Amino acid sequence: MNEKNRIEWSLFLLRLGVFVVMAMWTIDKIISPDHAAKVFENFYFISGLRSEIMMGVGLVEMLIILAFLAGLWKRFTYGFVLVVHGISTLSSWKQYLEPNLLFFAAWPMLAACAALYLLRDWDRKFAIHKN
Repeated sequence: MNEKNRIEWSLFLLRLGVFVVMAMWTIDKIISPDHAAKVFENFYFISGLRSEIMMGVGLVEMLIILAFLAGLWKRFTYGFVLVVHGISTLSSWKQYLEPNLLFFAAWPMLAACAALYLLRDWDRKFAIHKN
């Protein structure tokens, strides 16, 4: 396997792994909107979100992360994933003081999101839009 192929496989595996985590958070918004609303209230200080709004947010987010998985509109979709996960990671700052070890998994994923964004032009394996 040559260097280009190894890089493309590595970036694809990062994209797939990040998608799996993002998909679980997104599915939670769709199938358990009350739980997702509590998360928004607890971590983002946004209260009063109705189930319909959370489900709508989840559906829009699902479309974006599916485009991310497909490698479409990389500047936008990879940037969206990086920003959303960055906000999630930083908004959990109290969890790092405890320390709650589960929350520390957000940091390597944030690094993966940043790497994918920075290397998005080389992320071509199974991508629909190959730049």
